[in-house]
Amino acid sequence: MDAKISRELDWLEAAIDEFAETSIRGGEYWRASYTDEDRAAVEMLTGWYTERGFKAYTDEVGNLYGRLEGKESGVILTGSHRDTVKHDGKYGGALGLLSAVAAVTGLNQELGQPVKTVEIVATVEEEGSRFISSYTGSRAIAGKLKPEHLEEEDAQGITLKQAMEDAGYYKGSLPEPRKDIERFVELSAEQGSVMEKSLKKVGLVQSIVGLEVGSITIHGEQNHAGTTPMSMRKDPVPYAAEIIASLTKWANSRNDRVVVTFGNIQVQPGKPNIIADSVTITFDIRSTNESLLSEARSILQEFRNSAGPGFSVDYKIAAYDAPADMDLDGILAMRDIAAEHNMKYMRIDSGAGHDAQIVADCFPTNMIFVPSEKGIAHSPLEYTSREDLEEGYILLREYLRTLAWGK
Repeated sequence: MDAKISRELDWLEAAIDEFAETSIRGGEYWRASYTDEDRAAVEMLTGWYTERGFKAYTDEVGNLYGRLEGKESGVILTGSHRDTVKHDGKYGGALGLLSAVAAVTGLNQELGQPVKTVEIVATVEEEGSRFISSYTGSRAIAGKLKPEHLEEEDAQGITLKQAMEDAGYYKGSLPEPRKDIERFVELSAEQGSVMEKSLKKVGLVQSIVGLEVGSITIHGEQNHAGTTPMSMRKDPVPYAAEIIASLTKWANSRNDRVVVTFGNIQVQPGKPNIIADSVTITFDIRSTNESLLSEARSILQEFRNSAGPGFSVDYKIAAYDAPADMDLDGILAMRDIAAEHNMKYMRIDSGAGHDAQIVADCFPTNMIFVPSEKGIAHSPLEYTSREDLEEGYILLREYLRTLAWGK
C-alpha cells in the first residue's frame, strides 16, 4: 500500500474512535441533533477543519462545512451526516464524513490548491432519531425544507425551529438552496450483507430506495377486560394486528422488492386488565420501485377507510422520499477507476436512505459503499475493518482527485 494512503487510513481509524467519544450518552452511542453531544461533535470537526486549512462555517439549520477554496467557480461537495440513532455504533455517517476529511486533506497536501472548490459537509439530522421526518440538513441544501416543516415536534414537544434556535443556528430564515454545487459524492458502509456475501470490497450505488414513514392510530372503546364479551368489544389491538399481518404478507409476496417494518407499537392505556382505547403503530416502507410504494399506501388507506362501527383510524405520513437514481456518468467514471486499480467492485442498490437521495435531483450525485461486517448496522456491533475500507477509500480519493483537481 502507498505510504500516503497508509498514513491517511491510520488517521481515519483513530479519528473514528475519537469522534465516537462525543456521542456517548448514558453509556451508549447517541448523538441526537442540536444536543450537547452534537455540539461537541461540531467543535471537534471545526478543529479538524481549521487545522487543515479549511474554512469552517455553518448554515442556518446547522450543517457544518469545511471549505477548501479552488481556483475556479463551482463546488464539489463530499461528506456525510454527523448524527446517530439511539444505541448506535461508531461508524454510520462518521465513516463517510471522516473519510472525506482524510481524502481531501491528503489530496491537498499532495497536489496543492484544487481547481474546483471542495466542501466537506457534516449534515444535521439525517437519521431522524430526534425529528422523524429526517434529512433536515440535506433538505435545506436542496431547498426542500420549508418553514412549515420547522413546526415538527420531538418526543419532548420541542419543535425543530426551537431546537435550531437553541443551538444557535436558526435566525429567522432558512438557507437558500445551494446552486453552486456541481456534484456530491458520499461514502458509506453498505449497512447490509450483500457485498460481504458477494466477496466485494466496493459498491457502486445505482439507486437508493424510496421510503414512506408514518403512523396509524386505531381508536376503539376502552372497557373492562373481564366483563365485556368478545362480541361486544371495540378492541383496536386485533385490528392493528390485522394491519401488520396483511401488509407483511403482501410484502413477502413481492420477491424482496419491498420491505415493511413496524418499529413501534403503543397501546393506550396499556394495562393487562383493560381493553385498549387506542393503538398506534409506526411503519417504514421502502422500495426502489415507486409503484410498490404507491400500492402499500393504498393498502393502508383501505384499512383506514374500511374500519368498522365503533372504530376510527388516523393515518399520518411523517416523511416520504421518492426512490433516487445515482448519476450514471459518475457510476461509469468510478467503475473505470475501480477497474484500473483492480478493485473488487459491484453495482448495488441501497436499501437504506441517505442524504444523497435528497439532493440527487438537484445536482449529479454518487455514492460509494464499503462492506459492513455481518451486515450489521445501527448497532454498537457495527464494524468495517481497515481491509474492507481500503479500496472504497482509495476510490473516493481518486474520484475526488479527478473531480476537483482534474488529475
